[in-house]
Amino acid sequence: MKPVVRRLTPSDHLAIAALWHSSWHDAHASLLPQNVVQERTVETFASRLEELAQDSFIAVLDGIPIAFGALHENEVDQFYVASAYRGTGVAKLLLSVLEGELRARGVVDAQIQCAHGNRRAHAFYVKNGWTDTGLWNCPLWTPDGRVETRPTHLFAKRLGS
Repeated sequence: MKPVVRRLTPSDHLAIAALWHSSWHDAHASLLPQNVVQERTVETFASRLEELAQDSFIAVLDGIPIAFGALHENEVDQFYVASAYRGTGVAKLLLSVLEGELRARGVVDAQIQCAHGNRRAHAFYVKNGWTDTGLWNCPLWTPDGRVETRPTHLFAKRLGS
């Protein structure tokens, strides 16, 4: 059976918050300050998901959510795949759907961010036609709204003309 990509529904929220939490910690816990890592709980991801829900998509296999992506303006704002499904093609499938959605909205130049040091994600974006435009100090989302930054690669991809 192949994964299916569809829009996030309210009934998916708990499963996606857990997937996002697990995948984020797997990819970012060793790259960010400990205080930021400790704040990233399932509850904070669930709360943040409420803000992103209307523009979120998931990949589902046999009824189980296995990947999550959210869009914001011209950007793939969030992109996470459950560890058991990395390297299976689901990331490529979800990314292509997200790119298609941006293209359908008239986005010509898309962006996606990648934390500095996240080699796996960096290589994946390059392999899928995204160009690393350089590092910048990206503001981090924090539950209390304080400002913290991290070195982040900003990728770009031309989706149309």
